Amino acid sequence: MDDDRYMEQAFALAERGRGIAHPNPLVGAVLVRDGEVVGRGWHLGPGEPHAEAMALAEAGERATGATLYCTLEPCSHQGQTPPCADALVAAGIRRAVVALSDPNPLVDGRGLARLREGSVNVDLQDERWGARARKQNAPFLKYHASGLPLVTYKAAVTLDGKVAAAGGDARWISCLDSRRAVHQLRATADAVMVGAGTLRRDDPELTVRLSEGRDPARVIVTHRGQLPVGARVLATAHQTRTIVLAERADAAAGRILEARGAELIEVGEGGLRAGLAALGERGLLDILCEGGPTLAGALLAEGLIDRVLLFVAPLFVGRGAPDLFAAPAVGAVADAWRLHDVEWRPVCDDLLLSGSLTKDGA
Repeated sequence: MDDDRYMEQAFALAERGRGIAHPNPLVGAVLVRDGEVVGRGWHLGPGEPHAEAMALAEAGERATGATLYCTLEPCSHQGQTPPCADALVAAGIRRAVVALSDPNPLVDGRGLARLREGSVNVDLQDERWGARARKQNAPFLKYHASGLPLVTYKAAVTLDGKVAAAGGDARWISCLDSRRAVHQLRATADAVMVGAGTLRRDDPELTVRLSEGRDPARVIVTHRGQLPVGARVLATAHQTRTIVLAERADAAAGRILEARGAELIEVGEGGLRAGLAALGERGLLDILCEGGPTLAGALLAEGLIDRVLLFVAPLFVGRGAPDLFAAPAVGAVADAWRLHDVEWRPVCDDLLLSGSLTKDGA
């Protein structure tokens, strides 16, 4: 029971790094000695002390003989900060309770091995806590498993499955509280992504309009790199990181984007998969896609959407309105895309549907 209580605290501490720790994982650490919490820590991002180091600093000499509760395996290599496993051994901790091993090839069991070499009793509790740790760090784990970031597709949709009226009007399908929730999602994502069609139609800023919360990077997907010169994302590209993913771009388009402060990435025949891999290489591991049916359908068809968040509004708009996904239809229900781990949550008059996405029969 004590292990559960202290690991709960560690997971809560890890959440304090959400939205700022990337591309590093969320990690929380608690040091306990003689039934008293003597040190707490969480990771704030690259170059900042790791969770274990922060907890050791608070504990000081009280770390000797203590038990560590940590949501992820302590690192064992010299990066921007010293190895946490070495520091824990030097501090004389007695036991380490760890929720999940770290799949990063630079760690991957070496941190646990270093603790054992230093006479620390290591208790890896994957069966009890691994699922929660994997969910908390899903983008980090997805990238190290596949080289691709985790993609969440978010949309507001009517009860008849439409994302706008027949004339293109979509303001506002969702209620005010749902729209506020979207800004909270943006504040914790590494990047928000739309297609060029959405940019031309809505001219969004793709920023966070909350009293607190940093703006994510903005990613625009286009065929040729040609965007409206007056687009608001280009007007603020020097202040907020802006990336344009294009199959190919002519020299003139490239010069315009560069002059505005945007980064151009040409993916050629690699398409969306290559573009997402390029984002991951740049440390953008948690992508919130707010694109329209064309981009959403392309991602769906290539199996590149991991999670879906739909704000379902109590509205009907009828025939002729754009569908949620512009994707090829399946021939049988057995071949449909299906959400798993489904949750429904009321948000004012809407229902927020969330789940992970797989294709049946795959």
